[in-house]
Amino acid sequence: MIRKPLYLSALLAILLSSTTASAGVWFEMLHAPCFTGNKENLTSSGRYRGAVDCFNEDFNGTGSRTTLSIKAFQAWEYGTMFLYYDVTGPFNSAADNTASPNEKGGFFGGITVTLSGKAFGQKLLARELDWGPLSNISLKYEAEHVAKFGMLHYYGLQWDLKVPGMDFVTATTVIRNDRVFRGVDFQVGAAWQKTFALGSQDFLFGGFFQMGLFGEGVHRNPGPFDLTRGNPFFLSQPQLLWDFGKLVQFTPAKLYLGVEYQFAYNRYLIPGKIENVAQGMLRWNI
Repeated sequence: MIRKPLYLSALLAILLSSTTASAGVWFEMLHAPCFTGNKENLTSSGRYRGAVDCFNEDFNGTGSRTTLSIKAFQAWEYGTMFLYYDVTGPFNSAADNTASPNEKGGFFGGITVTLSGKAFGQKLLARELDWGPLSNISLKYEAEHVAKFGMLHYYGLQWDLKVPGMDFVTATTVIRNDRVFRGVDFQVGAAWQKTFALGSQDFLFGGFFQMGLFGEGVHRNPGPFDLTRGNPFFLSQPQLLWDFGKLVQFTPAKLYLGVEYQFAYNRYLIPGKIENVAQGMLRWNI
């Protein structure tokens, strides 16, 4: 299974280049209102043809959807730990018979642990290492949890790059192991962030993509979507955020308003299932 949080461990991994311990906790509230959706334009896969602010109508919810993300990050001398959980429909009542089960507190999330190759190398060699355009290479493991479906595993490498003008650019190359399939997939991804100012206002442009290249072979048993085999996929979510907290005399870089745009191909590994949606976003860095 794939959803937006696949990128989060990559997005934060750049902090591995520092040996100073740091931590953070933050919340994100996202909402797609589905103002432009028309049920007469629904495709067979549940997509609102021509809409720009609607999720697909599927097992995970309706076109209009709210998601609460809770995230925490801890860096240490030799790596990082990151966890996140997304809750779909966090304000929906369990007694609401009009909402799908996953719109009544359905969750998705995971835990990522990384080990910094550069930090271990410098400790063993007792000297600083300079790898040119590559600031770090890390071992990565992620356990991803999906409500009602179970856990997936990711094993691989994380590559932190030095790109002038960017806060960070990082790439990942991992093996994706969903045990409902007989094989594994090779997955590549990248994440980036750029902070900039327009006049007195501060902005943040970040994003990621993840791509499964080959699929994961045949299904072991009948699955939640009646898939016979795993399929390649593509998922990307750029964000543009404005430091609203600075404007209202709140602490800078704590309260952001903006938009997140999501494009997904073969969503949930389902062949031909496309998702194309913009969401309003509020982010609070505690």
